[in-house]
Amino acid sequence: MGRWSKRTSGICLEAQPWIPENPMTDASLQRIEAALEKLAAAQSELYERLARLEGSEPARAVPARSLRERVIAFLDRFRAGEALGELSLGAWIAVCKDSQLRGALRTVQMREGSHARVLGERIKELGGAPRYEVPEATYNQVMAGSASLEISDADKVRVFVERNPDPTAALAPIHALADQLDDDRETQSLLRAIAQDELATLELFYAASQRMNRGS
Repeated sequence: MGRWSKRTSGICLEAQPWIPENPMTDASLQRIEAALEKLAAAQSELYERLARLEGSEPARAVPARSLRERVIAFLDRFRAGEALGELSLGAWIAVCKDSQLRGALRTVQMREGSHARVLGERIKELGGAPRYEVPEATYNQVMAGSASLEISDADKVRVFVERNPDPTAALAPIHALADQLDDDRETQSLLRAIAQDELATLELFYAASQRMNRGS
């Protein structure tokens, strides 16, 4: 695996050669859990903010410009999260010892990258520009956690599943925004198609977790 960069002139994470995995410690597990939690928080922050905005204005029609700006902001954060997902999966793949999981991760990585690109294109078509960047500290923690040799593949999968136990709840923010976009069928369809991909990803991790728990 080569280099991954956050931006053209930004940080690069060099994949390290494989070395024997160290015994997992409580501290190392806490680090990966914290990194993944922060990634989930970064991606869900805008979802929660939009939900609060919608709940606080139930009787008022949202001006078209305001809704478009909010949609662009949602898509931009979503794009940044998917781009980070592509990079972090590349870091995981480089150190993944489970060949069956590694093949699945490659498929998920491809989805995340395609989502980031199509979301960026749609933002431009709506008159916006991709601007949002994941905070540097979050980026570094997520990439370090994904590339960790101290955490087993099974534990990385377990943390992901524990953070996303309910696929309906995990995908609800995407569907909630899509349901508001009857006047923008293209963005609506794009979000719903991405949600289908995300469901497939969740199901893949659930299946991997069950297999690894069985020790097969």
